[in-house]
Amino acid sequence: MADRESTLILLTNSYPLERGEEFLENEISHLCRSFDQVVIAPVQAGGDAEVTRGVPDNARIWRVGARAPQGAARGRALVKGLRHLPVQGVDWSAARREPRLVVSDALFEARAQNALDGLLAHIPSLHLSPDSHVTIYSFWLHITARTATLLADHLRSQGITVDRVVSRAHGYDLYPSISPRNHIPERKLLLSSMDAVCPVSDQGTQELQHTWPQFADKIHTRHLGTPDPGTMAECQREPFTIISCAHLGAVKRMTRMPAILAAARDHGIDARWTHLGDGPDMGALRQEIAAHGVEESVTLLGHVDNAAVMETQRSLSPSVFVNLSSSEGLPVSMMEVASLGIPIVATNVGGVSEIVSSANGHLLPAEFTDVQATKALIRLATMPDDEYRQTCQASRQLWEDQFRDSVVYPAFCREVLKGR
Repeated sequence: MADRESTLILLTNSYPLERGEEFLENEISHLCRSFDQVVIAPVQAGGDAEVTRGVPDNARIWRVGARAPQGAARGRALVKGLRHLPVQGVDWSAARREPRLVVSDALFEARAQNALDGLLAHIPSLHLSPDSHVTIYSFWLHITARTATLLADHLRSQGITVDRVVSRAHGYDLYPSISPRNHIPERKLLLSSMDAVCPVSDQGTQELQHTWPQFADKIHTRHLGTPDPGTMAECQREPFTIISCAHLGAVKRMTRMPAILAAARDHGIDARWTHLGDGPDMGALRQEIAAHGVEESVTLLGHVDNAAVMETQRSLSPSVFVNLSSSEGLPVSMMEVASLGIPIVATNVGGVSEIVSSANGHLLPAEFTDVQATKALIRLATMPDDEYRQTCQASRQLWEDQFRDSVVYPAFCREVLKGR
């Protein structure tokens, strides 16, 4: 039994195509060491998407996905989804209150069914037999998870043993409050069909267990992890260098940083700010920078390749990392800066409180004021040197204890994916 060939089918949104899901770059090598062969199937990337990340030798990439249907294709998808929509998967009480939810569920089901069709075209290449054992791992508790359950049903109908069907859960796939119409399709069906559901934060686990107590025994936190960066950052406070790394979208609220920066400077702090990342709010951000007269104190680096982010951050000898998001799961960006020993100021949303505290920085209220953010920065800028060094070390120690990839991923493979 221990010597049998093991197969893992990993369902992603787009990885290793296009951008996104960069955190899987830390996990994939551990998955490939734990299984003889690994299939990576992005279910939401278009057929023209390019491979942008390398994968280990025993991994293969199956192109099975398509982008969200538009126009006439959306109508055809709706018809297909309604035809396949499982009765037990629909929250009919919610649908009666808002019939449009059935449309959302049907389109969700259609995308999963289309991904299944793509997977089934590739399955023969695995040469599976009744003696084969397969684990299916969905990276999101969403379309990829529904695809995973459909694939498991098909393989089992062919006499193939599917040992485990497992899903992680992060943010949009976990919290209805940040989903369209406060609704996530087929939630009960997905939870009942999984052997294990692993939110990446304790806050996410508590949310699911509270909402779905009948499934609480299969819902357990499994943190993501990041590799040891080696040398920690040499954090300095002269000048007081603020760094941030985020997609410039509305949820990240980085357009508020120029006012906060200006206020810190008005208090006599030689504060500078460098941001890594691009996005639709770049124009609005530049306007705010000009409006607050801090052009000479801001550096916008735009998009930085994931492989270069940490070295860029280390090279800046930063004083603090700032995240102002209105919504988060448990940000990998914070794990990375913690591993560098950088203090963090961030909003108390999602699982952020699991990586930020008064020991290694400051938690802001979700609906913080500029004054609160400014005070948090001034506190770090003016605390005694010994206390500041302890704050830096606390960030690194928290990463060591909870987010080191060489610890969390082998345990996830052994205990969750293989159930041992």
